[in-house]
Amino acid sequence: MRQSTAGCRGAARNGYRVSRVRSGKDLAGRDRTKMRRGVPREMACRLMREYVAAWNSHDADRLTSLFVKYGSYGEFGLGTVMLGREEIRRYLIATFAALPDLAIASIGEPLSSGGRVFWRWLMTATHQGDFAGMPRTGKRFELRGSSALLTRGDEVMRGADCFDVASIAEQVAAEREGCSNHGSCLADAGKAGLSPRLGAFADEDNIGYGE
Repeated sequence: MRQSTAGCRGAARNGYRVSRVRSGKDLAGRDRTKMRRGVPREMACRLMREYVAAWNSHDADRLTSLFVKYGSYGEFGLGTVMLGREEIRRYLIATFAALPDLAIASIGEPLSSGGRVFWRWLMTATHQGDFAGMPRTGKRFELRGSSALLTRGDEVMRGADCFDVASIAEQVAAEREGCSNHGSCLADAGKAGLSPRLGAFADEDNIGYGE
């Protein structure tokens, strides 16, 4: 699956892509109007390309090298957070083993605001091992989601991927024994400790990461 980078080739006013930010203060008391100018567009596009390419390479070391030494990575869909490069690396190795043909394509161009970079993506994979609380089914699935990176220079301090776990259960569990309809598939997800609506950010841009 090819990554879309067309939106990153165009010019932007002052070299920045500025996202819409509400006026007033955020929950931490910071002035939102001072956070409107984001990461320089060229850097935002480069981070997006490198992050997606690292996922598609299935190289855990390459992906963790994008993070600061004590950075963090979380998956809002699964409710998991990894602290530090080594913990992130171990998680990635397990994920690549469970989804050996995982492929991600970015959708559109990234947005940035106050040191954060956001974009949407589409992932395809075959469920060949334990993932999202579900044992191997051998089924292929598609997943829409979004990424948010909090940066320091050209490194990632915090990374978060947001997606809807229920959409995975609906696709891979449908033909499992004892899961003959949509309702029972979601029930299976619930038994695995997954909320049917947990991480339902797949088609939204309003992540509000770090606020």
